[in-house]
Amino acid sequence: MKTSKIISGALAAVMVASTLAIGGVSASAATVKKPAKVKAVNTKNSVKITWKKVKGAEKYKVYRGKKVIKTVKNTKYYDKKAKAGKTYKYCVKAVKGSAVSKASKKVKITRLKKPAMTSVASAANGIKVDWKSVKGASKYTVYRKSTGKYAKLATVKTLTYTDTKAVSGTTYSYKVKAVNGKSTSVASDAKSAAFLEAVEAIKPVIDGSDLTLTWGAAKGATAYKVYDENSKLLGTAKDTSFTTTLTKSNISILTYTVVATNGSVKSAAASITFPFVPKGSYFTDKDGNIHAKVTIKAGESYTDGKKAGELVASMTTGTAIEVSQVSGADVATVSKDYTITGVKAGEAQFRVKYNDVTAKLLKSFLTSTNKDGKYIYQNELTTGVAFVDVTVA
Repeated sequence: MKTSKIISGALAAVMVASTLAIGGVSASAATVKKPAKVKAVNTKNSVKITWKKVKGAEKYKVYRGKKVIKTVKNTKYYDKKAKAGKTYKYCVKAVKGSAVSKASKKVKITRLKKPAMTSVASAANGIKVDWKSVKGASKYTVYRKSTGKYAKLATVKTLTYTDTKAVSGTTYSYKVKAVNGKSTSVASDAKSAAFLEAVEAIKPVIDGSDLTLTWGAAKGATAYKVYDENSKLLGTAKDTSFTTTLTKSNISILTYTVVATNGSVKSAAASITFPFVPKGSYFTDKDGNIHAKVTIKAGESYTDGKKAGELVASMTTGTAIEVSQVSGADVATVSKDYTITGVKAGEAQFRVKYNDVTAKLLKSFLTSTNKDGKYIYQNELTTGVAFVDVTVA
């Protein structure tokens, strides 16, 4: 009996010791709860993991996948080794003494770097915003503000967005975030621009050698810059009209461009192209044909005929233009692209044929630019035939 009691007592002691040891660990572990509210967000240079403080915890183990990447005493960690475009899963365990809690809920995030804005500028129909591609991004969200806070404007899969709701004369600031599923990057640096709408309804009026251009006002514009067909700045207008002197002596196709401005902000360019026929450089004969006069020097080429042909052809569908030499083959020649070249002093004539529809359009186009509306005179232009009378000096 004594032996039995001794054995029983020894076994009981071992069982109690085991229970205390196991119970001690269990009790400790039970007092260390797993971290809650674990979040992972992209910062400029890292993935930031945060969680709620666990009562009694002395430190925390941060896991990327199944690997512990850091043990920290506070409730946040910046993973600066996360690679751009890669997707990771993070979790956290609380530690108290030798006790370690269960793993927190895993959070998934794609490392997305901060987008770089390349351009924000006034465009034809709004403000155009451009940025560089971000590795791992599947789309981008654009934010805008004029005053107050930034508001979401649009989400796109491209690297550009045009804000067509921008109001002319108003300055806006823009930011962009890269997106992949529920992962977003930090916002790009802000860039600002003001939108100026392009001018409309440019109208040319010719009075002798003076050309006056008028146009509709662009809201927010403080001035307008006027350029010729060679992009040469002719001048700046404070209002909606500009007058210049025409110096060309031959029939020409003229192009003028107007750009609205406000300080350094510029609108999209608005242009108008139209024919210019100096007085005395043409007449219409009794048969309704137009005669255009061109004066050039030997060895010189006249190319506005080509421009005129292209301009008129663009006004109708399937316009046929035929050019043939009537006289003076040794004085001047004409190429298939309507370029006239002077050979020697003398007179030459070329016959140009359009279809009748084009002839009517040409008549309307030529007369509409003149102050008195009588650019075509002597006889009415009724045919699709024109004669180019060339004088080679």
